[in-house]
Amino acid sequence: MNGDRILVFGGYGAVGRVTATALARWFPGRVVAAGRDPDRARAFAEETAGAVRPLAVDVTDRAAVERAVADAGVVVCCVERANEVLARICLERGVHYVDVSATRSVLESLEGLDELAATTGAVAALSVGVAPGLTNLLARRCVAELGSATGVDVTILLGLGEHHGQDAVRWTVDSLAQPAARGLARKRVHLPGAGRRTAFPFPFSDQHTLSRTLGAPVTTRLCFDSAPATWAMFGLRRIGFFAAAHRLRLDGLLTAALSSVHFGRVSFVVHAAAVDERGRRAAFAASGSRESEATGIVTAHVARLLHAGGLAPGVHHLEQLVEPAALFRDLEPDGIRFHTADPR
Repeated sequence: MNGDRILVFGGYGAVGRVTATALARWFPGRVVAAGRDPDRARAFAEETAGAVRPLAVDVTDRAAVERAVADAGVVVCCVERANEVLARICLERGVHYVDVSATRSVLESLEGLDELAATTGAVAALSVGVAPGLTNLLARRCVAELGSATGVDVTILLGLGEHHGQDAVRWTVDSLAQPAARGLARKRVHLPGAGRRTAFPFPFSDQHTLSRTLGAPVTTRLCFDSAPATWAMFGLRRIGFFAAAHRLRLDGLLTAALSSVHFGRVSFVVHAAAVDERGRRAAFAASGSRESEATGIVTAHVARLLHAGGLAPGVHHLEQLVEPAALFRDLEPDGIRFHTADPR
């Protein structure tokens, strides 16, 4: 590696501060929280008593980014701005890169850097977090259990009591504005700790990446801890409410409104179930508290693995990079639990 620092862009945001704090447990004084707002970066660093250091840098300022990553060994991107440019700067210099983006177009642009990473000996880790992330590992575990699969269903339950970051809420609003895929129906799924729930098709990036990496069609669905809220949200989607808001350029107002709504639980459950050509089924799940915090924890563990070295160079999604069982064991002390689930 070029250096020993771990640089976290968006390091004082909802996900970034969790990632930086977790990394500082293992690398005190060598973790840097970077972002455009120097006051927020400084205030967060002070909260950690110096275990995390602040750095004011705009991820869209190429020259500033080049200076910032010059002595870094790992860079973590917890924002969704200029991701491909940032990743290219890192990989050209042999600096490992971790990206928490859940947007399909962003992930596909980063996949295009695989040859560059392989040439410089760097590793880029994508689909880290909860969804994508834990969902990828669960799906891989299902397919491994069966040996092969003809289809995989992924379900995500989110708690509405959690304070999600603006980027996450904006991404959800944008996704709800997209038309539902034809031929996909809602489904009743038994989720550990939450009972049987109705989940609706939702365009998580997993359905695209996992279909390629696992060689089986994948469908992703979403529900909330509140059943009435789930039906209301997807009812509004069905009648075109979110699409109309997008056409009228009201996405920002809608994002701000939904960001202020907090009721119910803060727990999450992710579930994957697969079936093979003989009709055999396998299902696994993971659960925890506060999805955004869990995303930060998973991201920190992945960054720690990259820092340790020994991984194959190139751009990899999480299920291609680590063994599911090993990472789930590492995550247990942080409150993320793994379950063998009901395959029906």
